[in-house]
Amino acid sequence: MKLRTLGLFIICFAIGFSIIVQARANNGQRLYVSAKTITDYQTTIDSERKETERIDKLTEEAGIKLKEYQALSSGEDNILKDKLQKEREQYKVLSGNADVQGEGVVIIIDDGTRQLYEGEDPNTVLVHDMDILNVINELNRSGAEVLAVNGQRIVNDSSISCSGYTIRINGQFFARPFEIKAIGDSKRMAAALIGPEGYGTLLSDYGVIFKLTIKEDVTIRKFMEYQAYEYMTKVKEEE
Repeated sequence: MKLRTLGLFIICFAIGFSIIVQARANNGQRLYVSAKTITDYQTTIDSERKETERIDKLTEEAGIKLKEYQALSSGEDNILKDKLQKEREQYKVLSGNADVQGEGVVIIIDDGTRQLYEGEDPNTVLVHDMDILNVINELNRSGAEVLAVNGQRIVNDSSISCSGYTIRINGQFFARPFEIKAIGDSKRMAAALIGPEGYGTLLSDYGVIFKLTIKEDVTIRKFMEYQAYEYMTKVKEEE
């Protein structure tokens, strides 16, 4: 009888002890944590620490910039306003929203007037959209800073296509002759087009009229069409 009671006591004690251990484990005091879990937590903590340091740095830089603007705006001559206005004008020039002038070339391209050879294709002496594009590409390779065709400013989304006897530029239709203006190193652009292997020389050899004039002062008007940007956004700075 005593042995029986003692055995029952031992069993109850073991059950009670296991319940206590399980309860403590469930409270998070004695849970088993793998080495991978610890590493993951450490990586997360390090990442958050770096992000905090980056934000602190940005905050500090913004504070310095703010103080700089406040100091400029408190000046008698309103230096901040002048600085912002100067930046605005610069962006207008770069985006094509301002009239510009400078050294450059003026090119006239027109259909040829020579007699055709027997059996020759008449298109040989006609100006095509590809001719205009090739001349523009050659000018760009030669360092042209600004371009215009028949008064139409060429910007990043400009298009040139052939439409019958006319050429479509920025949605507008133009007939021959075609006038191309370019601002840049005039001598370099001229050499590229009317040199021995230049595209202007090639057109002249075919019979297309190609005239290039170097000018000290070329004026190109601003881009008149509306430019809408709906899909592109600024890329976020990486860490």
